[in-house]
Amino acid sequence: MARKPATVHGFVVVDKPIGITSHDVVARLRRRFSERRVGHSGTLDPDATGVLIVALGNATRLLQFLGGLPKTYTGEVVFGAATNTLDAAGEVTARQDMSALIIEPVRDAARRFVGDITQIPPMVSAIKIGGRRLHEIAREGGEVERAPRPVTIHRYVVGDIVDRIDGNPVVNIEVTCSSGTYIRTLAADLGAAMGGVAHLRNLRRTAIGDFVVGAEHDVSSVESAPLQSAVATMAHLDGVHVTMVAVDDDMAAKVRNGRAFAELGEVDALAGARRIVLNGRNELIAVYERTSDGWRADVVMPEALA
Repeated sequence: MARKPATVHGFVVVDKPIGITSHDVVARLRRRFSERRVGHSGTLDPDATGVLIVALGNATRLLQFLGGLPKTYTGEVVFGAATNTLDAAGEVTARQDMSALIIEPVRDAARRFVGDITQIPPMVSAIKIGGRRLHEIAREGGEVERAPRPVTIHRYVVGDIVDRIDGNPVVNIEVTCSSGTYIRTLAADLGAAMGGVAHLRNLRRTAIGDFVVGAEHDVSSVESAPLQSAVATMAHLDGVHVTMVAVDDDMAAKVRNGRAFAELGEVDALAGARRIVLNGRNELIAVYERTSDGWRADVVMPEALA
């Protein structure tokens, strides 16, 4: 049976509520828009809330350019208790009296994590090892060796003590980081840096790139978030050196065939730079990448997207 062509194209930026998975959000939007091809730019745990960018139809081809955007999170680090999931959803595996902890040394310790670091993915992550996701192995009580992975922490700010549990402090944090960073691991590592144990609670993703909760591009609920055009969404990628270039219809025909050409210009044209190519009607038709030999078609859309 022939595959039904996609009929709804664009992006939906939602504020994922607590208690549902990112896959649940995709399923709800699939039903809402009656569109089979739906994907998202980065998983949020069921207990986490916040910004999730979802693509529909042919716009799913553009998710690769959104996945690498920096992300900002808020949360709370609970000192004095470790859990098997590194967050409040797990079972407590160790306790330690850290009631004497004061805030300034914690802030100093957090600053030491800023920059390029490595993290060992938690067993509750969705990474696949040996063809199986880690969280599936963890649910069965298993554990496997995980190689450290490089990530970048742009900001790691410790705020104030906002609560105490059994006398142990709970502090709020804000982290801006590269894709692939595990905030729960940062929380546990902060506990270890203070000579004790800790876990994460109340994780919220407040931003993916320019898509910020409470800002101009405020996110909406799963059922009411509007469909945004591919052009409007991709316009927010200036932070990763993507720029818009309009071409006439003759050149657009060449672009649709994946032709390499030099007309995209040399400004900031370092290897890896990209250009989003629009036709004369300001519709997105391709994304080109700069290589040592010129501009190469990275993604060519099967049909122009508004």
